[in-house]
Amino acid sequence: MAESIGPLANWRVISETRRRPAVAVGISADRIGAEKQTLFAVVAKDLMPLVGIPVAPYIGLLREEGDDRVRVPFGASVRMSDRWSLLPVHDGTAFHLMASFHWDQVTLTGILVRARDPGLSLTLGL
Repeated sequence: MAESIGPLANWRVISETRRRPAVAVGISADRIGAEKQTLFAVVAKDLMPLVGIPVAPYIGLLREEGDDRVRVPFGASVRMSDRWSLLPVHDGTAFHLMASFHWDQVTLTGILVRARDPGLSLTLGL
């Protein structure tokens, strides 16, 4: 159980186009291992429309409340099929690997936190 509750807000500053990446900024505490609020900025681009590769890489900057370090999270969503995707990420501290199965408004994700500790996430869309 969480000991505190904080805001989660994202703003897409620039929308992605065929040639231009998306840029987003936000505040959250949803990074794996984050105990405090995190401010972040991220740039992401789906490469499929540009070069025909089913990969969407991203890179960003983040700063956690109370920590003077600026971290560089990065990763890439790899579409394996219409229903399966793979997401290797580095959150600025450690590597994580996620595999997701998408079905209608439901996503089931298996995760290896720090590439060793298993977890499971179920997301329901509205």
